[in-house]
Amino acid sequence: MQIHITSRHLETTDDIRTYIERRAKKIETIFSPVIDFQVVMEVEKSRYRTEITLATRKATFHAQGETHDIFSSLDDVIDKIEAQIRRHKERIKDRRHRLSRREVAVQLSSNEENAPVALDTGENMPAPHFRAPEKFASKPMSVGEAVMQLQIAEDTLLLFLNAQTNQVNLVYEDDNGEYGWVEPQLV
Repeated sequence: MQIHITSRHLETTDDIRTYIERRAKKIETIFSPVIDFQVVMEVEKSRYRTEITLATRKATFHAQGETHDIFSSLDDVIDKIEAQIRRHKERIKDRRHRLSRREVAVQLSSNEENAPVALDTGENMPAPHFRAPEKFASKPMSVGEAVMQLQIAEDTLLLFLNAQTNQVNLVYEDDNGEYGWVEPQLV
């Protein structure tokens, strides 16, 4: 990691340089590898303005802050950078989980042949036969929208992708005309 410190109207002391290096190493433990760590500090009257740009292979983070003390200004900006890194890591983590759910939805709604499907039970018992698989819309929708689609289609059940949870859900109409909703519980 390269650390570049630029100061305007301010002398960069060894204490400031050591403090920045220590905090930069802490950030590198949270999110590595950090390629470039640029710090720009300037003073106007009694206000210290700090700006930090952190470059990694796949992302760049930038924050700035202004306070009455150089160390509190550095703390403020570094805390903002750390918060950006945490949000970025959460987005990546969420994206990974969401991708697998989308793959499930695509597989469930993929175009397959309309031929009957037979299961091989592996025993001498006759295998049950299924008619062609039914398709469902993989467009995410709310439970209310799913009930409306169920009413329009005049079916008794509808499989759909829940917009709030990104999971495959089921709404159905029972014999009394009431609607039910099935949502998987992930353990």
